[in-house]
Amino acid sequence: MKLTDKTMLITGASSGIGEAVALRASKDKCTVILSARDEEKLNKVKEEVEKNGSKAIVIPADVTKHEDIKNLFLEATRENRVLDVVFNNAGLGFIGNIWELTAEEIQTMVNVNALGMILVTKYASEVMVRQKHGHIIMTSSLAGLISLPQWAVYAATKWAITGFADSIHFELKPHNINVTTLHPGAVKTDFFAKDKANIDVKDMGDAVDAEEVADAVYQAIFTNTQKILIPKMAKNYALIYRFLPKVVQKLIEKQAKDIEYHTNVEEDEPEFSYIKCVKCDSN
Repeated sequence: MKLTDKTMLITGASSGIGEAVALRASKDKCTVILSARDEEKLNKVKEEVEKNGSKAIVIPADVTKHEDIKNLFLEATRENRVLDVVFNNAGLGFIGNIWELTAEEIQTMVNVNALGMILVTKYASEVMVRQKHGHIIMTSSLAGLISLPQWAVYAATKWAITGFADSIHFELKPHNINVTTLHPGAVKTDFFAKDKANIDVKDMGDAVDAEEVADAVYQAIFTNTQKILIPKMAKNYALIYRFLPKVVQKLIEKQAKDIEYHTNVEEDEPEFSYIKCVKCDSN
């Protein structure tokens, strides 16, 4: 029982992988601090955590707001509470060709997946360096290890987190703090909903349940594991990509052509509709 009598803080805890990790942790009779924007959903997760005999604390926060993140850690550490594990998990994706993404979608992904995650880690490390103890686990993605067509901005944010985590690993190791990145392939969550990634998850290959990912995260807690890759397909792609990137790129390019996007999704009006094709046939 790794987390018995310990405290784990989870961002993005209202659904998906964050919720699954919270419920897996709660089996150990620990304290789980739940954070996300939607307080109503967090309270539902809290009920499930408490059914398992663990204590749950809800602290709503928007990771795109610096003051929210700072307040999250001020509240989480009240009464000299020790933060043994921080699962830095908030994230989202809008998938499509780069010219089709809106500026707002791009900015949102960067703010949540990169800047927000970095700031959460900054405050988690401030706490843990003083404690001389802790484990920070960050949700990256398989897209944080390989290149994916139509996932360019999302992949950029996840590659950023992979590089960030690899760097701070050296900074935090002398303070008895472990740093791990989670790199799942497709996971059966609302990440793929119409207002988010907008892809039918059945087209994403060997998709796994969030509970399977949660088990992998749990097994890595308090170990020196630097990267969690799940499922086996993700491990294989990452390994082959490292040595034979073009082979993986061709496989992914072929798979990308077969992906079906959800229909009836409102699109932006073309902003440059007046521009004429230079190489089009004039006849």
